[in-house]
Amino acid sequence: MNAGLGNLTELKAQLLAEALRVDTGYDAVLLAIGRGVAGQFDTFCNRKLARAEGDTYTVTADREQYYLPRYPVESVSQVELKTDEATGWVVQADDIILTKNPASGMVYLGSAYGPYYAHIRFTYTGGYWFDETEENNDTLPTGATALPADVKLAWILQCRAVWQSIDKLGTDILKTGSSAAQAAASVSGLDLVSAVEKALQKHIRYAMT
Repeated sequence: MNAGLGNLTELKAQLLAEALRVDTGYDAVLLAIGRGVAGQFDTFCNRKLARAEGDTYTVTADREQYYLPRYPVESVSQVELKTDEATGWVVQADDIILTKNPASGMVYLGSAYGPYYAHIRFTYTGGYWFDETEENNDTLPTGATALPADVKLAWILQCRAVWQSIDKLGTDILKTGSSAAQAAASVSGLDLVSAVEKALQKHIRYAMT
């Protein structure tokens, strides 16, 4: 199960004592923490870190180049243009993209394809892959890039910091009935720890057009 930037089993292994890992009573809270921290990382890095197949990105069509939010980019399967609501989305020719830089997520069209009120939509696959299976037996898809080790470690460290802020002993949640919503609030209210912020610095996208 996708827990943000890892699966629930490995998150439990990092945050819970061994005797507590089989208890599903923690699952909702841990998922809220893991996914909340992943969202926090996306905001901090100004990009979407996790890999997604067939994701879409919609933006105004008055530019020559675009930076897709999930990268490295594996493929762009479709580009559509909408200039008015009556016509709707129109699929563009495959050669609309002149060049692209998979490592940065940049796609270059060579010219603007519409006025400021028109929109262009990219359907693409990109971002960092991680094993979502609870058995940890999935394999890296062809062309995909594994989540960097420093990002994974930063995610674990930040999840641990959030967990400790709401449940020091790892047992209070079951006793008090703390909810996933409360855990999400704890994520948003806790700044990135220093080591995490340092690890993420090189993964920030500083400029997007």
